[in-house]
Parts: sequence; structure tokens; C-alpha cells
Amino acid sequence: MPSMCVVALAHHVHSDWPLVLIGNRDEFHARPSAPLAAWDDGSGIVAGRDCQAGGTWLGAHPASGRLVVITNVRGAAPDPAKESRGALVVDMLRGEGRFADPAAADLDRFNAFNLFAVGGDGARRLTNRPVPAIAALAPGIHALANEPVDQPCPRAERLGRALEQALGSGAAPETLLDMLMAQDAPALFLHGDIYGTRASTLIAVAANGTARMTERRYEKGGRPAGTTTLEFRLG
Repeated sequence: MPSMCVVALAHHVHSDWPLVLIGNRDEFHARPSAPLAAWDDGSGIVAGRDCQAGGTWLGAHPASGRLVVITNVRGAAPDPAKESRGALVVDMLRGEGRFADPAAADLDRFNAFNLFAVGGDGARRLTNRPVPAIAALAPGIHALANEPVDQPCPRAERLGRALEQALGSGAAPETLLDMLMAQDAPALFLHGDIYGTRASTLIAVAANGTARMTERRYEKGGRPAGTTTLEFRLG
């Protein structure tokens, strides 16, 4: 099961950085995962990996130029008979598989989620709460967390505002990761020995297509557990 997260997307907001994606992954510390890396399975995916279900919550496919990130949505307990949300991300990143290009009618096959997908055809938001829907995203700042898209979400709104202000001030993309450490209400970073923020991730794509992806990882109590930065050309 992918984690509950908060994520913000700047889509054609800054001329030097036409795409910036930033977010926190919140998850149970006992759930095993692998750090950000280029996968060795021939998929072409660059992402962290959920070692329990085999999918991912956020990733890039450099060859195709696709980025996908997913969050859980609060509500009913997950139905184990439903399709894997992490596998949905993998199919969409690869552009192959049953759910490489899902239709709205496919979305109720999964437990509750929100998702951003960016590629050569623009940016989209997919969700199945409150109803299955796929919407094209206009240039601007967009944010998601673990609330249905028709309900206010202070955590997502806070991260969206912070991203907009940072880009407007001319801050270097690398500094944006520090925003994710905010712990005052509504907290972006969650401490906890059982459940908390496991990773902060930034993807910044320059106008020439060069992408820089950084993942900061955390252990119980928010203790740093390593950082990985990868550079590649997107698309």
C-alpha cells in the first residue's frame, strides 16, 4: 500500500524550472522500502521502492519524460482484494501494463487515492474520491495530501503556498527540501517511532530537460537515514 503523503507540483510556473515536484512520504517505519535508485528490472524507472508490495509512491521514467506520485485518501479501511496502487504508479510510469493509461472507469479498482501524472501530454490529476475523475491541470501550483479532492486540506494548502513563495523569491530548488521539515501546525513533517515521515523528495526539471531528483530518508523519530541525489535527462 502506498503511503499517506503531502505533495506539491509547480507546473510551468518558473521559466528556469518549468517542473518542480516536492513532497513527504509518511508511512509506518516497519514497512520495508528501498532507497531512491534506477531500478535494475529493465523498467527504466527511477524511484524508491516499496519492498512489501513491489511498487512505488513516486517515480520518474527518464526515457519517456513521465513523473507519477500517489497518495492514500483517508476513509474506509483498505480492501485487500483491490488492485495495488503502487503497481498503478509503475504501469503509468512504464507506459505498459493494464493500467498504463487508465480511464476513469478503472479508478475504482483501487483503494482510495489521489495522483499526479506528468508527461509529454501535460499534467493530470487522477482520483477516486469522492468519485473517479481524471482532470487536466493548467499551469500553476497544485497540491495533494490524504483528503478527498473536494475537501479542504490545510497540509496540502500549506505546502502549495510555500512552494509558490519559494519559486517566486528565486530560491534554488535544492533549498525547497528544507520546507518539508516544518513541524508547526499544520505539520508537514511527522515525527513518530511507529509512523512518521520516511522520506522527503524533490524533483526539479530545468528548461533544457535536465532533472535532479533528491531523496532524504528518515528513521524512527525523524532521525536522518541518508540522502540520494540522481541526475538524468527527462524525456
